[in-house]
Amino acid sequence: MIYDISLPLYPGMAVFPGDPVFSREQTNSIDQGDYYNLSRVSLGSHTGTHIDAPYHYLQKGMTVDQLPIEDLIGEAKVIEINAEKTILPEHLQYRDIRQGDRILFKTRNTELLQGKAFRQDYTYCSPEAACYLREKKVRLIGIDYLSIDDAAAEDGPCHRIFLSAGIIILEGLNLFGVPEGEYDLIALPLKILGCDGSPVRAVLVKRSCKFG
Repeated sequence: MIYDISLPLYPGMAVFPGDPVFSREQTNSIDQGDYYNLSRVSLGSHTGTHIDAPYHYLQKGMTVDQLPIEDLIGEAKVIEINAEKTILPEHLQYRDIRQGDRILFKTRNTELLQGKAFRQDYTYCSPEAACYLREKKVRLIGIDYLSIDDAAAEDGPCHRIFLSAGIIILEGLNLFGVPEGEYDLIALPLKILGCDGSPVRAVLVKRSCKFG
């Protein structure tokens, strides 16, 4: 089974407050007499399902084009978190999280993410849980909303904890219909030189699935 866990990009979609909105302009159209269709697309680097590179919060951190490809492809664990507001260390202590894991949080956000309006009441990671995961030395952390941090936390404490440890952040995951379990993750960003992040097309492949 293959799950497309990427959000569709369209005008009017939810973006994090203050981020550029998504737009698409048809610059050439067969219907208008052109020989081809062509669009101009405008969006922020953290639109929809996207990767945060360390440079997002760290001036000397790796940019998105410098991220190790091997960190973005490989085994991942989808973990359901029953938290109304804040993910705490006690939600993680008995979840068999190990060094090198890619951890994807599935929360009640999965339902919130289906709407077009940004919701301030989403579930987010606490700094204490972020420190716990840093101590576990995970390689990637993902969540099913547009930020791993509380929207009210302007200094991005969880972003700083993860990114300063070289832990890649994957946000805006559409985990609707994805059961908890182990998968192979593919989440490749655009190779934008010097950039702080990028939208990705992210998919999960159930580990028993074979291609071909």
